[in-house]
Amino acid sequence: MQNAAQQLSDLLATLRATHFVHWTGHWQVKGNPYYGDHLLLQRLYEGLDNEIDTLAEKLVAMFGVEIVNPAQQSVRMNQIIQSLSSVQDPIMRSLNAEKKLMQLLEHTFKSLEKQNNLSLGMNDFIAATANAHETYIYLLQQRTR
Repeated sequence: MQNAAQQLSDLLATLRATHFVHWTGHWQVKGNPYYGDHLLLQRLYEGLDNEIDTLAEKLVAMFGVEIVNPAQQSVRMNQIIQSLSSVQDPIMRSLNAEKKLMQLLEHTFKSLEKQNNLSLGMNDFIAATANAHETYIYLLQQRTR
């Protein structure tokens, strides 16, 4: 089992990779309904900005500045992006990224709770983040139907 620092660092890298996937997809959408897809993905990546910043600041406060080491974060982000890269359609790639993120949020929450490492603030952050991303999954699923 990973310790809390590793799990939360992985969550940060996953949020950042998901942001990158949505932002890139925002540029890649085409055809009908191009503009709607463009705006949808913009809504998603912009929604991640505050989540990323909030989690990074919490992690620095809890574990120190090395927890957000850019080289370590970029390695993990690249692994996540590579795992999603076989999907060419930007909307489906974003949907897959969101589903992976939701699984990680749930796993991290349960694991931290089991380890007795889930502060009230982190509980609130993970729950609020999961709530927002459930909406993102809904929007992406509606688009793919």
